Amino acid sequence: MFKKQLIMLSLSLFIGMSTFAQKSELKAADKALKKKDYSGALSAISQAESLIANADAKNKAKFYFIKGMALYGNGSSYDVDAIAEALNEVMNIEKGKATSYSAKASQTLNNMAVKLKDEAYKNFKLANASLNADDYKKAANGYYDVYKLMATDTVSLYSSAYLNYFSKNYQKSIDHFQQLLDMNFNGSTTIYKATSIVNGEEVVYNSKKEMDNQVRLKFVENASVENTPSKVNDIIKYMALNYVGLGQNEKALTAIAKAREIAPDDFNLIINEANVYYEMGNNAKYTERVEEALAIEPNNAELHYNVGTLSMDIDVDKAEKHLLKAIELKPDYAEAYGNMGNLILKKIDAVQEEMDANAMNFAKYDQIKAEKMVPILKESLPYLEKSYELKPTDFAKTQLNSLYENLGMEKTVE
Repeated sequence: MFKKQLIMLSLSLFIGMSTFAQKSELKAADKALKKKDYSGALSAISQAESLIANADAKNKAKFYFIKGMALYGNGSSYDVDAIAEALNEVMNIEKGKATSYSAKASQTLNNMAVKLKDEAYKNFKLANASLNADDYKKAANGYYDVYKLMATDTVSLYSSAYLNYFSKNYQKSIDHFQQLLDMNFNGSTTIYKATSIVNGEEVVYNSKKEMDNQVRLKFVENASVENTPSKVNDIIKYMALNYVGLGQNEKALTAIAKAREIAPDDFNLIINEANVYYEMGNNAKYTERVEEALAIEPNNAELHYNVGTLSMDIDVDKAEKHLLKAIELKPDYAEAYGNMGNLILKKIDAVQEEMDANAMNFAKYDQIKAEKMVPILKESLPYLEKSYELKPTDFAKTQLNSLYENLGMEKTVE
């Protein structure tokens, strides 16, 4: 019994000494922080780290507040993860009560978020101008830092996921989009706007009440409320595109199918589904999807060219129809002219067989060549000449010179 009392006394003494040490180190850290001696504050906090587990809520909140503020320093450079963890812990401990610590922690997080969001937006504009993956990556990381600071700012998480796709960081983009889907993110917003009576410019408000007050005071007119659509379809679409980027074709097709349930006529989804099938070597499915896309954009020259090209060995009439349409829509489409010329030359195969069968009958051979071969060569010539004119490649030059020779023309392309 006496031994047990001694143990309890020793434990009480230890706890008492630990509490004293906590308060001493916290006091030193607080003093250093007020002097803007951030390294000194962090040093004192570090010494109290092992003791804080046994502290009461008030001292725990104080500990994490000092740690977060010391890490934040003068706000010019900081470890976003560590600051977010410390200051958010302050509010977790105080459960959102507007105490001096949680209020200051919240304000600091908000100030940091504003700065980082401004910087992320600048990088986003730079990326849109440069189309550089590294610039998109900076913007994406910036928006994700904002989200880490303000977990309620799911729009910043969406921005990060979206921009990670353009930075070619496909897996991170997928992970962030999945976070949004797991939290049932919708992304639709309500925009309150009106026109200034003073200068005619559009003014956007944070609430309907604020907008209505301005209308009542006759500062603005033409007030309106606009609801932006849900971003769920965009999320699913970019999930699919990310899988395409990773070369995970089956996952891409699954994601695209899900997205098309929501938006069956989304042109980009159809095209990307077509491209996945092309990568998989499924030309039949590729052509099927491209034709579906053509129903939406019938004047898309590239789509007509793709269908025409893939049909050259399957359906000559179909190939001719689409290649000629591509040329009609885009008169400078060198590749379309070239393939149209080659499509015509495919007729030679049957003629050549007939000529070979009469190889020993010189008169008949020459007759077949003059009556059947030459007209085909002449029909293809203007297309191949136009193709070379628009895009002079070595292959096109060799092909043209061969045609001139077979037609007995005293003409060569140098």
